[in-house]
Amino acid sequence: MATNQPAIASIVSFAVDIDGVLTEHPRPLAIAANEKFGVDYPESAFVDSAGLNVPEEIREWVYSPNGPASRLHPAQGAQQFLARLLELCGRSNVRIVTARPGKSAEMTRAWLSSHGFPDCEVIFTDEKALAAAAVGASFAVEDSLRHARSYSAAGIACFLITPDPDAVEPIDGVQPVTSLNDIVRSVEMMARAITPIGEDDIEWRPKIVVADQIDPRAHAAFERVGEVIDVDGTNLPALLAVLGDADALIVRSETNVTEEVLRAGPKLKVVSRAGVGVDNVDLEAATRAGVLVLNTPGANAVSAGEHTIALILAITRQLPFANAETKAGNWPRKKVKPVDLQGKTIGIVGLGRVGSIVATRLRGFEVNLIGYDPGITPERFVDLGVSSVDFDTLLRESDVVTFHVPSNEETHHYLNAGNIEQLKRTAIVINAARGEVVDQEALANAVRDGVIAAAGVDVHPVEPARTSPLFDLDNVVVTPHTAGSSAEALATVGEMISTTTIAALRGYSVPNAVNMPPATLHAPELQRLTTVAGAAGHLLSVLQPEIPSSIRMMTRGLVSPDIVEHVFASAAAEALARWSGRRVTPVNARVVAADLGIELRSVSSTAENMTDAEFTFEAPGETPRYVKVAWDRQNAGIVEVDRFSLERALSGYVLITHHRDQPGVVGRIGTILGRHEVNIAGMQVGRRTRGGEAIMVINIDDDAPEAVLHEIKSIPGIVNAVVVSLPQSTTATPTMPTLASTARR
Repeated sequence: MATNQPAIASIVSFAVDIDGVLTEHPRPLAIAANEKFGVDYPESAFVDSAGLNVPEEIREWVYSPNGPASRLHPAQGAQQFLARLLELCGRSNVRIVTARPGKSAEMTRAWLSSHGFPDCEVIFTDEKALAAAAVGASFAVEDSLRHARSYSAAGIACFLITPDPDAVEPIDGVQPVTSLNDIVRSVEMMARAITPIGEDDIEWRPKIVVADQIDPRAHAAFERVGEVIDVDGTNLPALLAVLGDADALIVRSETNVTEEVLRAGPKLKVVSRAGVGVDNVDLEAATRAGVLVLNTPGANAVSAGEHTIALILAITRQLPFANAETKAGNWPRKKVKPVDLQGKTIGIVGLGRVGSIVATRLRGFEVNLIGYDPGITPERFVDLGVSSVDFDTLLRESDVVTFHVPSNEETHHYLNAGNIEQLKRTAIVINAARGEVVDQEALANAVRDGVIAAAGVDVHPVEPARTSPLFDLDNVVVTPHTAGSSAEALATVGEMISTTTIAALRGYSVPNAVNMPPATLHAPELQRLTTVAGAAGHLLSVLQPEIPSSIRMMTRGLVSPDIVEHVFASAAAEALARWSGRRVTPVNARVVAADLGIELRSVSSTAENMTDAEFTFEAPGETPRYVKVAWDRQNAGIVEVDRFSLERALSGYVLITHHRDQPGVVGRIGTILGRHEVNIAGMQVGRRTRGGEAIMVINIDDDAPEAVLHEIKSIPGIVNAVVVSLPQSTTATPTMPTLASTARR
């Protein structure tokens, strides 16, 4: 199936700022605001006006239809930059992400159009990193250091435009640049380097089972690359019947992915849940089976956050009662007693993606925000404008308590009959997290008995919820788990799950894996490294055919822990698969090793002035075996076998012999290969001492028949001979200097 999508489209997605990036330096905005309001903002104020806490009134004036922002000039070459980025990455992979007020949308789009910028989606949000992560952005372009740090913390590599790159403090994942042209050159380098499997590659057509309804665009993306089978996931026999040769299973919340389901799909590589959490996926069983599990954290955060606000307002404004009574012809104006949020204390339990959105939205209501989340830093509380308190204090002081935490043992019945008494009698409880977080019986009793005033609930312990103790209570608003189901959220979830599922099926590391660590190395580069590591593990198992007591990996050089884990898991998986005869992947390598009684040990050291890295794999035994991989941050190769250094990295079909260094051995091996018409492509020979232990590594064009090995092993002085098939070596063009190691995908 032909496609015009650029080669890097499945790997790279950009979030581009406006002010100071696509526009001139925004100093005219600060000058105009100072004159209009009699304030004294620095010229850089509107590089990050939200971070400087510029009042909303001033920001809205600045970005109003006739405000000073409408008169900004484009940055030099900005139109060409955006057009080239769209050409290189594809229209669906480039977005403008700005902290301008949402009310400025019409003016902003008109400004872009009037200045000849190409059409591009624009996202308006104060939480730029969260929004970019939600749509799967892997790179950002900024001129604000605060936002650059936020992008880096979210795992999104960021180009920071600055007139003096040397003055910028080093930050992981942040690359200072002086111009938009620097960024274009880097993306062009990446485009030349990345050659993923094309959508028209007829040899790669994975079978993808879609068991729940997903966004049509996601469904179409799957259809472009593979065979898609639609099935009702709640019909278990039908689901089991189609999983026999499936590569991926896509679900939402309706389909339960149990151990039985996983057993029915012995070839499954990926289970993807198009939503937050994996409540309906047996994660332990998936990991044991070597199946990668993905979800879409943050993709529906805006939808869930705004739904939370809607529940709060529905209760405080008494909208359900007012609506029902008005439609009944009763005109209940004197009976409806709404209350304002202004001045109230809102307690947020959990300040992750959704909780942060709720906090950001609620600031506009001029409320007092308090929060409980032991997992975030004090600085994050300050950024969100939330006061950190303990859980009991939050319950006692809040007028509204809203929960935004995952479902686990620690959060089960977080609010229960024992602590709900601490709430004010006028308090409102909101649960749009998970049904198990709030004890629904205790909540219903508290509302019924007047212990609290009201509740808003979107999630239920058992879904679909046909009955509930909450259903008969007038001062409880319930919805059918639709908080994260806005049209925009479903589209974002669909884009993230389709993009990352396809990438995972191609062998790339993805940022939303649940049972594998995310990687700080750009996906194609990591794939090159892990492919060679897997080959090293396979070679190790050939050299050491007996199951060893342990596999040890020694890492030399500065390598981040997540990359070390990916490398070790890839090598161990290949070795364990050969030793055990089981299906082993990097996902379940440690599980299988434990089953076999094999200890996996990883040791790291940083050598002074060592820029490259080395990974040495050891399998102990009567004769310990060693394989070393060298990595220069772009290319990797096997460069040492059993302590014998090689002149060039191994690849293709390789015949390896261990023998005594004595005359005639090399010649007799060559004669045998020639007699069997096995062509020699290259040869490397090494020895410890004259007449001592020696090794010969011969590259051959084709696999050697078993008869060849038998004859070679009969040569006097030959200790062992093996043939192993290794990946062909690859050479990569340098990609995204510095930043390539921190991109999300």
